[in-house]
Amino acid sequence: MKKNLIITILVLAIIVLVANLFKGWFIPSKNDRITDESNRDRDSIMLYTWMSRVDSTLHGKFQQKEGEVINNYVTEKYMTYVQDTLAPALNIATEKIDELTRAKFTLEGQLKAVKDQREKDRIYYENKYMQIVSNTLDSTIKYKYNAIVDVVKYQDRKWLLGKENTYIDISSPDKNMKINGVEHFKKRLDVKPKRIGIGIQAGYYYVPGSNQFQPGIGIGISYNLIRL
Repeated sequence: MKKNLIITILVLAIIVLVANLFKGWFIPSKNDRITDESNRDRDSIMLYTWMSRVDSTLHGKFQQKEGEVINNYVTEKYMTYVQDTLAPALNIATEKIDELTRAKFTLEGQLKAVKDQREKDRIYYENKYMQIVSNTLDSTIKYKYNAIVDVVKYQDRKWLLGKENTYIDISSPDKNMKINGVEHFKKRLDVKPKRIGIGIQAGYYYVPGSNQFQPGIGIGISYNLIRL
């Protein structure tokens, strides 16, 4: 009786696994995921800003999330730019973009005139990142900014047994550059399982000599005939 029950459970488990492989009973289809994304407001990202204790630079951090369609994750204005300008400049279709990030910064500060570079009609302002030359004759300003932006992607958990999430941190060593917004999209990629796998296997095995199922554990090699 016990042996028949075990055989029945194993057969049912195999049927469910095979059906899920071909029908995707427990895995939402791509169209289902797109529909779910379209019904939610995802074009605004929670940006956490913090000041570094090491060098007082301002950092902006947000949690990375993956999706199916770009326009479900970015604003309409940015999507128009991607379709009309960015993708054509790269000579690719919008659907070919796997990851997209736009960080919004504000540059503000104060510069003093450089005394040893004063001329009759020009005044020079300069620091490590910016150079400005004002011309008093025609009331123009010539400027140059050496932009530096650092982008760091990493994994972290909020607590020991919590889910591991991917975060992206954006900062600039220029303390006058303040991050005030970000837009981001990363395409969800379905990774196909490898054909050959090695791992620890446990379960019941059929022994023809005794015509019985026996429990066992060991290291086995598996080969996937079908990869979806």
